[in-house]
Amino acid sequence: MTGVLLVGPLPPPVGGVATHVRELQRALETRGVGVTAIDPRRQGPDGTDGRPRLLHRLVMAAVRGELVHVHTNGHNRNSWMLAALGSVSHTLERATVLTLHSGLAPAFMRAHAPLVRHVAARYSFVVAVSEEIAAALLAAGLSSERVMIVPAFSPASLDFRLAPPGLAEVRRRHAVLLAATVIPEAVEYGADVLLDAFVQVRNRLPGAGLLIYGPGTRAPAFAHEVMRRGLKDSVHLFGPLARERALAVVAACDLFVRPTRADGDAISVREALALGRPVVASAVGTRPPEAITFTAGDAAECAEKIFHIVGNGGPRASLKSAFGPDCIPALLAIYRRCGLAVDDVTTGTPLAMSPV
Repeated sequence: MTGVLLVGPLPPPVGGVATHVRELQRALETRGVGVTAIDPRRQGPDGTDGRPRLLHRLVMAAVRGELVHVHTNGHNRNSWMLAALGSVSHTLERATVLTLHSGLAPAFMRAHAPLVRHVAARYSFVVAVSEEIAAALLAAGLSSERVMIVPAFSPASLDFRLAPPGLAEVRRRHAVLLAATVIPEAVEYGADVLLDAFVQVRNRLPGAGLLIYGPGTRAPAFAHEVMRRGLKDSVHLFGPLARERALAVVAACDLFVRPTRADGDAISVREALALGRPVVASAVGTRPPEAITFTAGDAAECAEKIFHIVGNGGPRASLKSAFGPDCIPALLAIYRRCGLAVDDVTTGTPLAMSPV
């Protein structure tokens, strides 16, 4: 096997899947593996249509005998069309790997079991980032020998942080500072839950601040929602941030909030915990045991859990910072089973490959 072709979103914008693909690319390159990462979106990060390039590279990967690893959300037809396209090497009996990332995927997969079974069966292995996704794959009829549960987190690059402009001033203004990343126009991210919860937090802690980053967080419509709740002076909208800047934000805050209505395995949650920051997150998808959870969509419960951690208004409540489980060794083990010669060198605690 001559190398690896990674198919999946690449930054910008920065998101959990894009971060994972980029870190996997770096891990392979560090180990001397020839790797190409390609963004399949209609408009990729360089502003060009990625589809013709994708088709060409998939054909070349099949001819060259490269391992193809497709990363997709799994929660709509377009995602499964991409997965079907990415399995073209299967016809030449080449190794292929599919990773499914979205917390919305299980519902779609249950409703479209024949499609899921037909496409997923064309892959050597299917990686599920959560137990819920794995269960949906099994319910669709996929063989358990092909399904692996591997949360998509690696501690690589956590030490590379660069503060965005204005962060120091925001930190000075608030005795208690919360941070969260959302995509306002995507209802599953729970931006409304976050703002409603923070209204209640600020009523009890008037000096508290909330820093929000992510695509669309500087859009006029979202700024209006902030102002409508009377939060103009305490909510700071930073827009989309590169990973090194987002990590600096999380490291500077007292608590990280994940208000989503659906999740697979949120990399941002694991990053915050690895940086020693307490996390309050909705009880959906896969949450590490250190995270404090609340019922998804319940702003009042979210606020109560936040206040329980930071309500004394004193020094920040920090966990002991430590590298968490590393997905890279588990993925490399899958690659080796596919025939790729690659060394196993880890940056954190090895995360054992978990067959269903």
